[in-house]
Amino acid sequence: MSAETWTSELESKGSVVFPPRRGRLTIRLAGFGLLMVLSAWTNVDHIRAGEMSGALGVLRLTALAAFVYGTGLTLWQLITNRPVVKVDADGISRGRSLRWSGITSIDDPAGLPGVRAVQIRPADRRTRPISIPQDNVEDLDALTPWLRSLHDQHRS
Repeated sequence: MSAETWTSELESKGSVVFPPRRGRLTIRLAGFGLLMVLSAWTNVDHIRAGEMSGALGVLRLTALAAFVYGTGLTLWQLITNRPVVKVDADGISRGRSLRWSGITSIDDPAGLPGVRAVQIRPADRRTRPISIPQDNVEDLDALTPWLRSLHDQHRS
């Protein structure tokens, strides 16, 4: 999608909704699922051989826990189709909302390729920024100036 498409959707529907990109999540689920199964398999082999003591044993179990968490979180996102990013006349939301008046800045996309995100910085320093990841919007380089133009419109 492009900025023009987002603008016309905002004008016609009153909001633009960016649900999670299911294809991306399905690939992540397959990756985490495979790593989880392989980690569980090697942990069982090491337990049978009596080699699960010490720091290496703790690291193996920690890795398994991380893979289980990643698999579970991705599965939850696929089932619930959340979190959804919504942009409307009030502001930006992703699980929680920031009103346009409560936003100080919109950062450029940052992060490693494939896991980049745009940070929406709140005026209240006690409030956490909202992160818009590539899980929701593929073209963050087009999203950022579009959000900034909306922010400028709502500030003036």
